[in-house]
Amino acid sequence: MRHALLLLFLSADRLHAQLMTGGKIELQRDFTDTPDGRGNFASFLQTAKCPTYLLTDLIEEDFRHEIVPHLSGRSRTALLQRKFDQFYRGTSFHQATRLQRQKTGRRDDDMLFSALTNPSLITPWLNIMLAQQTPLAGIYSVPQISAPLVKNHPSNHLLLISWEKFSGLRQTYFSEHRLQISRLTPVHAELTFQDAVVNELTRTYQYLKSLSLLPSGQTLDVRILCHAKDCNELRAKLSDDPNMHYDFADIEEVGKQLKINYRFTDSDASQIFLHQLAASRPKTDYASAEHTRYYTLWQLRRALNWSSGVLLLASLLWATATVWQSGGNATEAETLKIQAQHIVKEAQQITQSFPSTHTPAADMKASVSIMRKLDQYEPIPQIILRPISTALDRFPQIEVDNLGWQGNATEPVAINTLADVPAQVITMKGNLQGFDNDYRAALAYLDRFQLELSTHGYQVTALTKPLDVSPSGSLAGQREARENELAFSFKLVWRPPT
Repeated sequence: MRHALLLLFLSADRLHAQLMTGGKIELQRDFTDTPDGRGNFASFLQTAKCPTYLLTDLIEEDFRHEIVPHLSGRSRTALLQRKFDQFYRGTSFHQATRLQRQKTGRRDDDMLFSALTNPSLITPWLNIMLAQQTPLAGIYSVPQISAPLVKNHPSNHLLLISWEKFSGLRQTYFSEHRLQISRLTPVHAELTFQDAVVNELTRTYQYLKSLSLLPSGQTLDVRILCHAKDCNELRAKLSDDPNMHYDFADIEEVGKQLKINYRFTDSDASQIFLHQLAASRPKTDYASAEHTRYYTLWQLRRALNWSSGVLLLASLLWATATVWQSGGNATEAETLKIQAQHIVKEAQQITQSFPSTHTPAADMKASVSIMRKLDQYEPIPQIILRPISTALDRFPQIEVDNLGWQGNATEPVAINTLADVPAQVITMKGNLQGFDNDYRAALAYLDRFQLELSTHGYQVTALTKPLDVSPSGSLAGQREARENELAFSFKLVWRPPT
């Protein structure tokens, strides 16, 4: 029996869905990142109750290489969590992959930490899948799936270039066949695939050199995955460069090697990565246990179905053997028949007790209500920023240098604010003018400004102040602050009032 598989490909502004059976594409749909698009995706999931893999190709994916002590068990878990808190406090979509264990010294672990740093791009789609009880197996990224495509390449310093129609030009660097870093550059309509490759290659080469990822004097091998009709144009546009050696991989030939039943008409490599994910998904991914709970239930149900079938078959074989040994004893045969019927009935009861894979009407209503509420309370910048502007007018000695803004559903909920919508987090950086290093007056002025913001409904947290008077602070470096410039930073959290 051939099992169905749902593959999802997420870019910055759309989601591609692809239903596959036995390695063949049965259905394809595209959904835009709009209320209508997300609603259509929810309706689509009602008819696609099968294991689901989510592949992402986003600019907001960060990679960090670290050497950590070789640990195991709880100590290793605690160490990795500290690293996640240090690098990626603002997102839960993170993972750690051990590249290798060093062979000398303490034999530490070479680790690659990575994360999807903008949760707002992926969370709305995940919320829909959870509401529809979709059995999501994991969340993966294109750089992860790229590694098997270069495992047999002879180069120890290789840059793999691919183009995905809805996301852009992906450049992934491997050192000794281990993923080090990856960059995604959007390709606009007025820029061709060939021109994008030519423009970005020099920048990427300099970027790798600046990070010391490419040894001095080392030639960078560049493998370009593209269609045959693009290969000839790229060969003509890429001039000879002593620092880079070009290798062109025909996307149709790569598809045949991977046994992909798909006709490639351009250099779009999305199908290469989707089929590679379906054939061999990585051991680690960005999903949490909450995201994959319905896949766990699907696996449990499948195991119980298999166990029930084996139990039923064994019982029927035992009953048949007993009947055969009875030599035609009608009484014993009738008894065995009743036992077999009883076992079948128990198997049916077990099967009926499994969780339903169809979404109840109440859950559908709740999910729609949540989506409407999120749309209703979508923040309007003028509403959130106007009180800040008003407060700044009242405190003319404050000069703002930078304002950062992002949504965050994990912030604590203040009294008399809505708890079921994401908080809007604003980071304000600035300095105080005209205090001539009078720190006492500056701090008092800043406290009054913080109180003013609080009266407008913001939860205000001082991240840094002109003078750190905490037990752990140091006054030595702060004396060197320039006259009439005292730096500070605040974090403002806002939610709609109840």
